[in-house]
This record gives sequence, C-alpha cells and structure tokens, in this order.
Amino acid sequence: MVKFITLVGASLIFVGQGATQEAYEQYCATCHASAGRLARKLEGATAEEKGAKLGRFLETHQKLDPEVRAKLVDYLVGLSRP
Repeated sequence: MVKFITLVGASLIFVGQGATQEAYEQYCATCHASAGRLARKLEGATAEEKGAKLGRFLETHQKLDPEVRAKLVDYLVGLSRP
C-alpha cells in the first residue's frame, strides 16, 4: 500500500494509515486491545514473511473480506517495524 504524506502544521499524517487502524479497531481490538503488542509477536525474519504468515493465519482466524484482511496485515506488519 502506498502511503501519501501530508504536512499539517508540524504534524505528519500518513493517509491510508487511519483506514487500516479503523479495520483493526473494528475487527480485532475487542479481543486484542494492544495492536503494538500483537505486532511485536508476529513471526518472520522480514516484513514479507511476517505479512505472509499473518495473512495465512487470518484466513482461518476470522472470515474477513480479503481487502480487510490485507489492510490488517499492512497495519500490523507496519507496527512491527523498528
């Protein structure tokens, strides 16, 4: 997912990040309150490995629309980066 950056005052807003966070809050936060904690537990040596494993897990964990699943993967893998 390509993220565009907009400068608002002294803050940077990553357009698209809000949509993925909303997906997390809607589908995951009830049981997984801390997205950061969940992201740190992702297995894999690279972002691609983490995303692939998480995507496969989410196929059976919750029956989500593939677009929503992709947003959740992007969001959580993004949080797992140092």
